[in-house]
Amino acid sequence: MGRLCLLLLTLLGLRANAADTQPSLAFTHITVIDCTGAPAQPDMTVVIRGDKIAEVGKSSNVTLSKNATVIDSKGKFMIPGMWDMHGHLTYFGEGAFSLLVMNGVIGVRDMGGDLDQIDQWRQEIESGKRVGPHIVRAGPFVDGPKPNLKDRLTVTNADEAHRAVASLKARGVDFIKTHNGLSREAFFAVAEEARKQGLPLAVHLPTGLWTKCGVEGVSIAEASDAGAKTLEHIEILLESALCRKGATAKNLEEAFAENTGKKGQDIFERLRKSGTWYVPTLVAYYRGFVLWSGNPKETEGSKELHLKHLELLGAMHKAGVRILAGSDFSDWALVPGVDLHNELALFVEAGFTPMEALQSATRDPAEYLGVLDRQGTIEKGKIADLVLLTADPLEDISHTRMIDSVVLRGRLLPIARMRDEILNSQKVVP
Repeated sequence: MGRLCLLLLTLLGLRANAADTQPSLAFTHITVIDCTGAPAQPDMTVVIRGDKIAEVGKSSNVTLSKNATVIDSKGKFMIPGMWDMHGHLTYFGEGAFSLLVMNGVIGVRDMGGDLDQIDQWRQEIESGKRVGPHIVRAGPFVDGPKPNLKDRLTVTNADEAHRAVASLKARGVDFIKTHNGLSREAFFAVAEEARKQGLPLAVHLPTGLWTKCGVEGVSIAEASDAGAKTLEHIEILLESALCRKGATAKNLEEAFAENTGKKGQDIFERLRKSGTWYVPTLVAYYRGFVLWSGNPKETEGSKELHLKHLELLGAMHKAGVRILAGSDFSDWALVPGVDLHNELALFVEAGFTPMEALQSATRDPAEYLGVLDRQGTIEKGKIADLVLLTADPLEDISHTRMIDSVVLRGRLLPIARMRDEILNSQKVVP
């Protein structure tokens, strides 16, 4: 027994010595905002070995190895890397990757696109050939007939819906994304097959008809009850009131009334109890319909509706509905990375605290994706996806834009260097 104990102590000592000799990266005297909900922790040291956080502690208590690369980070703030939970990489293109990373976005939930292209990019990122975010993806949309639109599996009945979901399962998608052209029959069949196949369901609410409201659409409550893990876009709350089967709302004011007061609270409580998350993509509406309308009267009307959207989000949040940050970047209006920061600012405008807004892009995506044990917060043993800021985001959420550096899978990426590399790559040689 004595020899066994001696052997174990020797092995433990060798392991400790091996850890001490591994190259490490240490940020000292930094304020850590770990996004667990704990207050900011000043004068901390965060040590990274490989792609993991090896240690988080008070700077006075952390002993650094001789071969550590030490970065004095006094006056800076560290948050976990952020996720954009609603984007379309296919349609923006590979230029999205540098924009996302430079803006502290280390993960994307791709909500519909060319699965083969996305998987090629993902493989290049995971193998180290390309710098880019973690990606979870749906592949093609499951949708009703929409001539001339690509990256869709068109289904018109229950049988086609079951086959479409099974085929996506065979291709290894991470979840199913439905769009608004599905019939009621097809939608509920998709939801049923997604449950059977063990695939999360993300729902852009079907409205009965694609080009106008058909009053045979699916309601928010029905989608939640059918197993939607996420509902996408704030405006579908109003579309639900206008287009659901048996709808009584005849205009936006009546639709808004159906989502406020006691009626609204009943809907939001249903979402909360069902565990349905909501991805409002407020910034997509704001960019696309308030800022880009080009018609003063339309702009004013869109702005009024945007303010109603903010009110609805605030009510959902207050009722306990789980909210995730996503921008809906694609090939129009939105800028990858940049507009996630704008989304967080809108969350705070709707009533979130800065910490709650941060969590909607860090801790909460990790919980939703089932990876909170290894991502989403700054804790020992988790993947080193981190953002270093020059100002306090808990003081002002706009400070999430004040990025000094990003650590992606343990690799330090100073933003100034990334910017210079991008600019140099774009120079035209005469």
